[in-house]
Formats: sequence, structure tokens, C-alpha cells
Amino acid sequence: MRRLFQWFLTCAFVATAIVVLLVRYEDFLIKPWTRDGQVQADIITIASRVTGPIVFVGFRDNQYVKKGELLFTVDKSTFIATVNQAKAQLKVDEANAAEALDVLMRSRKLVEEDVDAIARQALVQYEYAWQAADAKVNESKALLETAQLDLNFTDVYAPVSGYITNYSLYKGTMSVADVPLVSIVDASTYWIYAYFRETEIRNIRKGDKAEVTLMGYPETPILGVVQSLGWGIYQSNSSLGQNLLPEVNATFEWIRLAQRIPIRIYLTHIPPNVRLRVGTTASILIDTDARGEVYREDGEVRQSVRQKKTGY
Repeated sequence: MRRLFQWFLTCAFVATAIVVLLVRYEDFLIKPWTRDGQVQADIITIASRVTGPIVFVGFRDNQYVKKGELLFTVDKSTFIATVNQAKAQLKVDEANAAEALDVLMRSRKLVEEDVDAIARQALVQYEYAWQAADAKVNESKALLETAQLDLNFTDVYAPVSGYITNYSLYKGTMSVADVPLVSIVDASTYWIYAYFRETEIRNIRKGDKAEVTLMGYPETPILGVVQSLGWGIYQSNSSLGQNLLPEVNATFEWIRLAQRIPIRIYLTHIPPNVRLRVGTTASILIDTDARGEVYREDGEVRQSVRQKKTGY
């Protein structure tokens, strides 16, 4: 009896261990987890459309700015002079066009009174002269519009609401056209990049619910859903060598490490005490047994959730 009891106890212990392992394995398949995640957001680079010294800077490093707020101003004096010059040239061209039209109209009237008063070739030349003068007026209008646009471009406004970060822009700095000077982290576009091993993504689908835990806020989880899964990663053996032949690494490790595939997590609820910062570390748990859909309507984010089993 004692030996039978020992055998029964051993079998019960082994069976319990097997059940626990199976449950843990099933839980791992249903809820894959990784600590390799990062907070991301849209980064908007701001550049002036014109060249000139900066005479006004309306923000500080790491400051929050609203959409439409004036960021900096380029010296306007040169562009004001260009606008005035374009206006003067337009008046000259309009006067020349009016004179050419007057000559053409008087010539036509003379021809109506006397067919032989003006040669046909001269009348054609008057017609072409007026068309050229009229085209010159249109050109001057376009140049004036361009000059006015350049003048307006001296004021640079924030295209989105967000945070100025890591800038080195000061009064007196020379702004070069189309060269980025400032970056803004768009505060409305935070998401999470989660990197899962290729062996863990087979059950992950768009819409699966996710729980994000930031390293800086370990006790404040953030809810989200899977927005998309990456379709490719860089291959080190895909570069071309001499004669356009593929350059393949000559060494091969017997132990192959699983590649990590980026998965984009859309955040559906951010607690008010959490301050998201691009590049900070996050852990992500995905529940493949709870599906949700996220869509936008009238600028508001809403979520409809359908669950197979009990979700969050």
C-alpha cells in the first residue's frame, strides 16, 4: 500500500506538471508577450520655404505648440522690396498692354473706314504686339503672386499640435529654403511598435486587443489594438557585390535566432497620468482571443469590440 501510494503521488505530480505546462503553453499561444517595444509618433520636420536670417523665434525647446501657432519669422525686408518691384512692373506692363490695345483698335477702325488705309501685314503685327503685351501682363501677375507668396512664407506656423524637441534655432540663424530647422512630435499620433519573434505571430491578427506597459509606468497599463503587422524586414545577405552578384555571408551559425517582426499597436485609451515619449521602452501582451475594431468618425476615435471569450 505504501509503495502504491508513492506511485500514485508521483503520477499525480507528473500529471499536474503536464497540465500546468499545457495551460501555460496554450496561454503563450493565445497571449504572446514581448518586452521589445517602443513608443512612436509622427515626427513633423519644419523648414522655411524661403532663405534669410531669422528675426523672431516664438517657442522654446520641449515646448507644446498648437496647430497654427507662429514658430519663427524670416526677415521680410528683401521680400517686401520684391513685392513692390513686382507691383511696379505689373503697372508698366499693364500700361504697355493698354497702349498696344489702343493702337490695334484704332487700326481696325481705320481699316473699317478705308480698306487700304493700313497694310494687312501692319494690322497683323499690331495684333501680335497686343497679344505679347497681354501675355506680359499675365506673367507680371504671376511674378507678383510668387513674390507675395514668398513674403507670406517668411512666417512659419505649426502644421500640427505637438512638442518641439531637440531644436537649435535662435534669432539671427540663417534659414535656408527647404532645409529642416525644427521637429514637432505630433501629440495626436502616438502608437507602439512591438517586435515579436516570427514564431509568435502566427495567431496575431489585425484587431487583436493589446495591453501595453511602459517601463516608466509599470503599474499603469495602456489598452490598444493591433493595427497592422509588418510584411518584411531587412536581410543582410541581400546587398549586391561586385558584378551585381549577391553578397552572401560565408559564416553560418548552427543556432538560428528567430527574426523579429514589427507590429503596430494603436492606443485606444491613454491614462491621464501617462506622458508618452517617443523611443521609450514598452512591454506588450496581445490577446488573440479578443478582437476589436478601431475606426475614425468626425475626427473622434471610437472602438467597437467583439470578443470570443472574456476580454479586458
